[in-house]
Amino acid sequence: MKKNWILYLMLLGIVLQSCSDDKDINKMATQNELTYSSELQLSALNEAIEENPDDPFLYFKRANYFYSINNFRIAQNDIQKALRIDESVSAYWLLSAQINNELKNVDQALEEAEKALSLENKEPVLYILLANCLLEKNDTISANKYINMLDATAPQMAELNYIQAKKLLIKKDTIRSFNKYKECIQKDPQFIEAYIELMSLYYKKHMYDSIMPLLIKAKRMRPCKPELFLYEGKFFESINKNQVALASYKEGLLCDPQASELYIPMSEYYQSQGNYQQAMLYLGKWIEKHPLDAKSISRMGDYALKQNDRNAAITYYKNSLSIDSSNTYLNKEIERIQRMNMTPNRVDTTN
Repeated sequence: MKKNWILYLMLLGIVLQSCSDDKDINKMATQNELTYSSELQLSALNEAIEENPDDPFLYFKRANYFYSINNFRIAQNDIQKALRIDESVSAYWLLSAQINNELKNVDQALEEAEKALSLENKEPVLYILLANCLLEKNDTISANKYINMLDATAPQMAELNYIQAKKLLIKKDTIRSFNKYKECIQKDPQFIEAYIELMSLYYKKHMYDSIMPLLIKAKRMRPCKPELFLYEGKFFESINKNQVALASYKEGLLCDPQASELYIPMSEYYQSQGNYQQAMLYLGKWIEKHPLDAKSISRMGDYALKQNDRNAAITYYKNSLSIDSSNTYLNKEIERIQRMNMTPNRVDTTN
């Protein structure tokens, strides 16, 4: 019991210090305030929550801790607890939006970021998040508003160059986009997302040799970032080292089994090996995350047909057509398979 009180008092000192430095709870705390770097400090935070389970600020602090170490799902649980207790704090909504953005829940992230904005949060990180979410939805006009607000309040931030590069990329201005991503890295050499976007551009331009130097630097900083394993695998595929590429994809999934960007390359590898069952397994995981991807659903039908499962193929093709009815090929393919099902198998009497 004495140990519990010591831990609790340590935490209380940290919390009071952060509160005394910043009276406005709506203002986002600094990274030093939010990062509990030792197990002792995290234990103190856990103890404090046990002692006072109705304090939303403690859940917010622990959510920030898990967010800082990229454990987004546990962070999401804590920030939801904070919001259930108190919905009036803009910093809680902002953190929840950031977590959902990392989890690829763009619509929810945008909704929560707008809620933080309505509570008069004016942090530059909020403008960054809003612009990013809108650019993910290809809404460059709405994103411009927040890009301009960021430029007015924090022009020195590397994130400004990153967002500008994304906007240029949507407008198909690849050369200027390249330059903006490079400017972003010059401002902040730790900006992993800019490395990933540059690797993506190099891959699309078939400039495979330019990927590896960026990849080496990025993996030193974030050795468990799934997107890095994606481009590592793509690089090895470009030099016909498919087994090595597969090992990269598998390693990325070990870091994060929910990394959906690795599902399709895994599926394509098994398809190239004629292992359609495994190809369907990983493509099915992708479709769970992207249920409106008509092309992938159609491909599931192709794989089912390869395994002589005609009824499953018809079902996948019909599901694909319900999303994209313009695919006339699938209509013809369904008719062809149905005719095959109606035709009785003939006994081959020839030698």
